[in-house]
This record gives sequence, structure tokens and C-alpha cells, in this order.
Amino acid sequence: MDIESKTSIYEEKEETQEVNPEEQKSEIKSEKEKDRVLQTAVIVAVAILVIGGITVARRLSNPQKDTKKGTEILKTMDEMDVSKADKKIKELETQEREAEQDAEEQPASEKFADCLVLGDSITQGLYEYGVLDQANVQADRGAGVSAGDNEKLADHIARAKEMKPSVLFLSYGMNDVGAQNGDADGFIKAYRPVIRNLKKSLPDTKIYVNSILPTAQIAIDQNSVYAKIPEFNQKLKKLCEKEKVTFIDNTELVKQEYYAGDGIHMSTGYYKEWVNHMAEVAEL
Repeated sequence: MDIESKTSIYEEKEETQEVNPEEQKSEIKSEKEKDRVLQTAVIVAVAILVIGGITVARRLSNPQKDTKKGTEILKTMDEMDVSKADKKIKELETQEREAEQDAEEQPASEKFADCLVLGDSITQGLYEYGVLDQANVQADRGAGVSAGDNEKLADHIARAKEMKPSVLFLSYGMNDVGAQNGDADGFIKAYRPVIRNLKKSLPDTKIYVNSILPTAQIAIDQNSVYAKIPEFNQKLKKLCEKEKVTFIDNTELVKQEYYAGDGIHMSTGYYKEWVNHMAEVAEL
């Protein structure tokens, strides 16, 4: 084979190996179209998911009511004897009224059967006037939470721990006003450990703290510290909130005609209202 023939053959091979520009453009275009189709498919899929999510959310927030149950109820009501239903309702209302009346007429001694009231000479009136049984009251003249005759307070706390009542009412403060010489902060400092001691020792007992009763003007005239009782009560209420026990404000129960001659102690009329108020607050 001569040189020219070989050269011709090489040229033909090179021509066959060359890429056609038109074919290359076509392939690039095809690849781009595939990419666009894929992108479009992804966008459509995302849109479907979003729309589906919105639809589900709307249905959850605005569920369609099942009218079938409502229809069945209406049908039952249509078939019901209205006079019998009305009679039954009246019977239930009568039973409810009788139950409420029985609860109101229930003696205080029965309501407080599993309760204990601790306090001072004012608290003694609960059993002295026959409003509560003495077994449910532990009270002594001169008792208080401030430093002084701590034996009385210790006896009261010991009685509460021994009895383990379901409900415990504390009623101290009148003697403390004088013992603290009108210092409400000192009173709170003395009362706090008493409450904490009882809470720790009687975890299943509900504890209620009664307010200090306001005195008549005659008592304030004799000892000006009694004028600070409202301040004592304000701080006592805050203490109860911090210690998570219930404060019972009895201030509004006091009437001028209830005061004894000393302007501090109360007559029998007050005690009936007091036990009712304690029972109401404690839901006895």
C-alpha cells in the first residue's frame, strides 16, 4: 500500500471520530429538558404536600360534626313521653333541695367530727357556748405563737399530731398583738415555724388559718396596739399564701352587738356564724 492510500485511510478515521455539533446541541437540550421535568415534578410534589397539610389542619381545627348521633337523639326525644321526663326532672330537683337542706341543718358538731380547732380564749367560746364539742377544740386563755407561755402551744401541737384530723383550724393572734407590742413582722416570724411544723407532721391534714378578729374601740382606747390588727392580718394572709395553706378572713362576721364588755371577746351569736364560715370555706 502506498503512502497516499495510508494517508487517506487515516483521514477517514479522524473524520468518523469527530463529533457532530448538531448532535451535541441536541443531547445538551435533551439533558436540560430532563432537568426541567425533574424540577417541575419536585415542585408539584412539594405543592401537593403543602396543600394536603393545610387541608388536614383545617379539618382538625374545624371537624365536621357527625349529624347521625344528633339525629338519633332528636328521634329519641320525639318518642319520649315529655310528661314522664318532666316528672323525673322534678324528682331530681326535689332530691337535690332536700340534700342541701339536710347539709344546712346538719349540726356543726357533726360537720366538725374529724376536725380540730386550736386557739386562744376567743376559740374557747366554741365549746363554752356549746357550738362544737370540746373534743374538737384545743384552746387556752393566753395561748399564742409568740414567745411566752409556750407550754400551751406545745400542748396544742401535740394534740393535733395525736388526733391527726382531716382538717385543722388555727386561731391565734389576739394575744400575740400585745406580746409583740404591735410588731406584725415579729408575729409572722413566730407563726411561720408553727405552720411548717404542722404541715410536716400532718401531710394528709388540710390546714386553715383564721384571721385575728378586730376589737371594739374601747379595747383600742385601752391599748393602742390593737389598732394594728389589720396590718397583722395582711401579713398573715401573705404568710399563708407562701406556705400554701388557706387563710380565713372572719373580719366581716364581726358585728358591734357581738362584743363582750372588754371589746375583745365575742358573744354566742358570733360563734354560730364563725363555724358556718369555717365549714363553708373548708367545704365540710
